Amino acid sequence: MVRSADASRRAAQRAEMRASGLRMMEIWVPDTRAPGFAEEARRQSLFIAAESNFDDMMDFIERNGPEPNHRQGGD
Repeated sequence: MVRSADASRRAAQRAEMRASGLRMMEIWVPDTRAPGFAEEARRQSLFIAAESNFDDMMDFIERNGPEPNHRQGGD
């Protein structure tokens, strides 16, 4: 009975989200708990920080990225 109620509630929520103009999307992201993740993230960060054009890259990202208070998803 509980399983059916949960499924019904999820279906209703999905229908509401679709009606508001959103669509469901599933994505895979790196597992931050995986062994070696922190070390690899640090290695990549240090590599980027050591680039001679780091400041230019960051300026470009800041100029062309979203506004600081911009929220994704149409909120």
